[in-house]
Amino acid sequence: MDHLKELDSLRGLASLSVVLYHSTTLLGIGAAVPFLYFSPLQVLLAGHQAVIFFFLLSGFVLALPYISGRPHNYRTFLIRRFCRLYPPYIAAIAFGLVMRVLFHRIRVNSLWTGQISWLPILHQVLMIDQFHQKYFDPVIWSLVMEMRIALIFPLLIWFVLRANWRWNLLTGFLLSACGIVLHLRYQSNVDFFTNYFDTAHYALMFIAGALLAKHRIGLTEFLRTRATTTKVVAGAVAFVLYTWGNSISWTWGLAGDLISDWFTMFAACYFLLAALSSARFQEFLRMRPLVFIGHISYSLYLVHLVVLLTLMNLLVHEVPPYLILAGTVALSLGVATLGYRYLERPSIWLGRHLTRSRIVDNPEARAEQRCQTSQAVT
Repeated sequence: MDHLKELDSLRGLASLSVVLYHSTTLLGIGAAVPFLYFSPLQVLLAGHQAVIFFFLLSGFVLALPYISGRPHNYRTFLIRRFCRLYPPYIAAIAFGLVMRVLFHRIRVNSLWTGQISWLPILHQVLMIDQFHQKYFDPVIWSLVMEMRIALIFPLLIWFVLRANWRWNLLTGFLLSACGIVLHLRYQSNVDFFTNYFDTAHYALMFIAGALLAKHRIGLTEFLRTRATTTKVVAGAVAFVLYTWGNSISWTWGLAGDLISDWFTMFAACYFLLAALSSARFQEFLRMRPLVFIGHISYSLYLVHLVVLLTLMNLLVHEVPPYLILAGTVALSLGVATLGYRYLERPSIWLGRHLTRSRIVDNPEARAEQRCQTSQAVT
């Protein structure tokens, strides 16, 4: 548990890339400067790839207590996961609902569309059915996936701990492949983002993250002892896969969209291992601004699109897109800071409090609690 700051910073950078991706896409900035796609700066706009990174990081961090020999029982795990994810999730939906009612004036793609009624509200509050996420806060689809996979994660980690890495990867890819095939087969009858088939697909990323946690010592030592040239070449390949691997969707359509997640996952695995093994990379990731963004990354992810849609409805015909982009980043950081301080941290505390009697009162357990409280798991 010595690398939480590095993981927080990775999560923060990924979250910031989602903010920039949505802002540049919806404001038309990306279309106005297409050369950015061929620039290394494109990594800052890798929004969907960042979500795959979130899933990988979640699998890694959630597996650590089990691998260290201090697992939580199923009840404790679910209560803590629920408290960690659900209160900010509900607050984000409420935030999106209020902002849409107050400020919706223009159509931005298909976002903030659909009649507001009790049915979509119940779908999103209860996370039931395969609902469309367009109504209030369009990013919540990934949280639906997180909560679904949380229900089965203890079973996944049980299998990861008992099977070798080959069987784990084979099982993960079979789940993903089955999810992709079923999504393609029934795509006309399911929502693109919250369907159950994609839950099986994204379970692969959680399994991969748990595998990295299981073998992190050997993998980081192996990477640490490689020649500098080897690490640079591997890093460049990972960068290319992460940044442009989803280009296969241009020719493969929906299948390409989903299969490209495999390339993103492998690239993200390398970045995570590099953060655990490289002293220089660690020094960069421990910079206080990056650690801070990592702490608020969950709230930043949840609120940024609502902030962007609000500003677009108020200002899109009044000020240049670049100013709306700057305002979105600034306001999202501010709202996320408040959300982290007054909602996320109390929610984490509540989860610890509700399960306190389930924890053995010893120095190791108390140290683990202090360590885990500092996490900003998304």
